[in-house]
Amino acid sequence: MTKTGSSPPELATTEAEDEPPSVSSLTRRGYKRTNATRRQIADALSLGAAELIARAQQRDEKAPDYMSAEALVSFIRRADRAGDSKTRDALIRELVERCTPFFRGQFRGCNEEDHKDLQGAVIATLIDDILDPGDRGDFMQARFWLYLKRKTISAWNELTKNAADTESLDAAVSGDDGEEGTTRLDLQADGRLTLEELAMVSDGLAKLSLHIRRAFILRYAFEMKIGADNPADDPPDEETLARHFGCSGRTIRNWLKEAEAQLAGFREK
Repeated sequence: MTKTGSSPPELATTEAEDEPPSVSSLTRRGYKRTNATRRQIADALSLGAAELIARAQQRDEKAPDYMSAEALVSFIRRADRAGDSKTRDALIRELVERCTPFFRGQFRGCNEEDHKDLQGAVIATLIDDILDPGDRGDFMQARFWLYLKRKTISAWNELTKNAADTESLDAAVSGDDGEEGTTRLDLQADGRLTLEELAMVSDGLAKLSLHIRRAFILRYAFEMKIGADNPADDPPDEETLARHFGCSGRTIRNWLKEAEAQLAGFREK
């Protein structure tokens, strides 16, 4: 896989064209926009504010005037630097709207209040990074949805970092009180836990070590892949449990086996 300079493997891209002269290059850690994003930016540079906003509202990815989230971030930053707050805010609203379907699939098991708080925290971080005068927003212009996924996981980790001592997502999934039983934990065909299953095992989750509890929920509520025995072998643009925890896939599998063994006795009466 081609790497740019000494950049980490996760930053390498499959498209190595230089930025067109009309499109400013990214400067942070070797990040590069895709060819499609570069073309979208170059094609929209001559548009007036109203036309740009109208193009940003095109959500059909197959349409010739479609603009990706990565390109939207670039134009939000341009409008902000130009002092055009009206265009900037309109583009931010469109970007946040595009994020809404993504958030519907996140934070499974959270109550409504926690879900709103976590989503709000991610959006606040996203906007701060976009409007940062430096290059903190460069990754968003290269891989926006991967950026959003990582920030979502970070927000969840922040909520649960003191889970051993405070109410957290592990407690928030509880719903009705779970009862001890004698059956094994049954996963759906796709390996994901339903909200009912999470509620069923919530008491057991509280008894797991923090790192095992986090790995279990990231795997079965967030559907994060386990990853290779050597995390460096995972695709560069994929967040895996092995990469997230900085250990081997074998270690993660052992953690999950331990969790499943300890949770096997929890079921509804």
